[in-house]
Amino acid sequence: MQCPECGESAADVRLMYCEQCGAKMPARPADATRPSARNSRPSRPASEPAYASELMEEEEEDRRERTGTRRPVAPAAAAEPEDEDPYTGPRWLKDVPGHSQSVLGVGLVAFSLVLSILPFFPNVGVLGSTLTLVGGVALVARELRRGGEAPGWVDHVPLVLMRPEVPAAYTLLLAALTLKLAGPNLLLPLWLAGALLVGVEQYKQVIAGPDGVSRQFDVRSLLRFPRVVALAGVAVCLVALYLPWGRTLADGSPVPDNAPVPGSVQAGPPELRVIPSNRPADDSLYSAGGGSVTRSGWDVPVSELPLLALLALLVIAALHPEVEPPAFLRWVPLGAVSVSLLWALASVRLAVGPFAFLFGLGAAGFLAVRQALGRDGPDARLPPEDDAYDDAYDPAQDGETERDTG
Repeated sequence: MQCPECGESAADVRLMYCEQCGAKMPARPADATRPSARNSRPSRPASEPAYASELMEEEEEDRRERTGTRRPVAPAAAAEPEDEDPYTGPRWLKDVPGHSQSVLGVGLVAFSLVLSILPFFPNVGVLGSTLTLVGGVALVARELRRGGEAPGWVDHVPLVLMRPEVPAAYTLLLAALTLKLAGPNLLLPLWLAGALLVGVEQYKQVIAGPDGVSRQFDVRSLLRFPRVVALAGVAVCLVALYLPWGRTLADGSPVPDNAPVPGSVQAGPPELRVIPSNRPADDSLYSAGGGSVTRSGWDVPVSELPLLALLALLVIAALHPEVEPPAFLRWVPLGAVSVSLLWALASVRLAVGPFAFLFGLGAAGFLAVRQALGRDGPDARLPPEDDAYDDAYDPAQDGETERDTG
């Protein structure tokens, strides 16, 4: 657009007055050739001055629109990668809560407890299942808190269950209950896998090492008299649980000792006599014990009670002499033996298993009585001190002794 007075071309068509002479510029024709994309560009108010950078940008845009080229669009900024988990451990533990193999092991053990509800799977009993669940919850809470992924329910777990002695005792509990599940069954591999996962990690964390729980115990002391007698007695009791403890019927009830035998002569009216007849082969009541099965000590109800009681006896007996246990702890072995004795007497039968169990229990009771009387406490296990060797050597005493003898 040119000025009608001086003929100077105006670089900006939006100017109303000439920049040279100040004459009024002619009206701007309607911009019908501009594409709609140009009109979508935000316009600058007429009251604001034009700058060279803006004018050059508009001219460059007009040139591209006439030639049919488009302004190169800058590539969108690449999305920043999300912060990945800094976990660098084994890949198979990446999705496990707390990245802990103990949590995975507790999960396998809990799944084993669920399967043990089915009638064709063995079980660890009501007491064993309760202790396993409580210990598993405490161990999972401890691992989640250690890994920094503790949910809200972890705050409700008592702090006494967060002590390192709890996972150590839980590892020992799983190992003990494995003895009850030993046998040809499909539950044992699953339980054993969970127990190994828990045991391997907890052995490295809370059992082994200078600050571990193992420093409070002296396992080698179980090989010295009189604790070796208790160790042998507990071993005999465990073996006795695998021996026969009598016979039971198909429903688990004991075989009656006074079952009537066909053809027997009984005193009394004829209607009380047993008349010989054809009985079913599986009639255990009239076929002299047919259909009955031999049960072991593990088949006796609450068989995990003496197992855990005798295990606690050995744990207390293995305490290091320098550890000062509470005063009531010396009565725990005697209580463990008493509970085991009552359990055995309640289910005793004329079989080799109960008698072997009572024999081993007597050997374990020998140590329990000594501890209850205070004859096998920490002071008794320490070597005696000889005061004669505590006195310092005095050469003057040798000279006085020689003069006395001369």
